Amino acid sequence: MTIEEVEQRIEGAISKLRSPEYEPLQDALQPLIPQSFRPRVVLYEAGRKKKRNAAAENWSPESGEIRIFFERIPAPPPAAAPGRLKATPSQTRPAQPTSLPQKPAPDPASDLIHALDRAESRPGLDFVVLKWFRDTVLPAEGFAWCESDSARQDVLRGAIEKRLVLTGKVSNPRAPQFPVTSIRLNRLLPEVQAILGSGSARDDDFEPAAMRGESLSKTILSERR
Repeated sequence: MTIEEVEQRIEGAISKLRSPEYEPLQDALQPLIPQSFRPRVVLYEAGRKKKRNAAAENWSPESGEIRIFFERIPAPPPAAAPGRLKATPSQTRPAQPTSLPQKPAPDPASDLIHALDRAESRPGLDFVVLKWFRDTVLPAEGFAWCESDSARQDVLRGAIEKRLVLTGKVSNPRAPQFPVTSIRLNRLLPEVQAILGSGSARDDDFEPAAMRGESLSKTILSERR
């Protein structure tokens, strides 16, 4: 197991606390899992970030620390209030109904590009693993279309075929003979630049807050066994 996998498991454990089975504990858990935010985890040793491709055994809960910060989940655009229909029977001409505002149709490709942009900007992340992004990051984004495994697979495949997303192979230190597939945005493509505009997550300045917790250390130890 690598440092990256440990960090992802901690993030998954924190996110799971929002599931319905923990609903009776929401008041007590609120300081740990604030609403509208998603957790991000980075492991440190002697005040320095651990390399994400390093083996988990290189981090010790006795001398190391776990830093957790939160990213705000982008809020969906507010739904426009439906227009009122004007109709007065006493008028000689029928009143023309006002046009109803149309809610923007979901754009999975745009959602995916913004999600990958945020994933690439995470502190300490050298690359984005395709499987982790598809199965962990996208479901955590909260997009309606991400609830389906096949939909996530199809949207990601379409983005790769259109060259919006580029793939590569990265050495797996745990199993060099089985490199992992990485993905990254094709930021030189005009379509990608148009979608990101000036709101790229790379322009954000995250300030991680250091947090220590014995229970999270125990979680890592249990994951190693």
